[in-house]
Amino acid sequence: MKPTDIRDPEYFHKVVDCQYACPAHTPVPEYIRLIAAGKYTEAYLINWESNVFPGVLGRTCDRPCEPACRRGRVEEEPVAICRLKRVAADFKDDINQRLDTRSTF
Repeated sequence: MKPTDIRDPEYFHKVVDCQYACPAHTPVPEYIRLIAAGKYTEAYLINWESNVFPGVLGRTCDRPCEPACRRGRVEEEPVAICRLKRVAADFKDDINQRLDTRSTF
């Protein structure tokens, strides 16, 4: 059996509909679990890996992930994924020490 290639966006279409619907393919379940655990900085950094402006997107994104959310099939509303992105951005710690500030020039 071949190992799962998580770099292939088609994998997420089969497994995680919200992640597939996200244009940046942000690992939605992973950052939601981190937020639930109160790990806002880690959740923010997960978002930051696929998009360097998660705080902005948490306020402006048109949320294509939410209609794809599986929870919307069993509950009245899907998970408010975009708002959770904003929560992680608003409650994160200072991340400057975690960023690689070396010049690439």
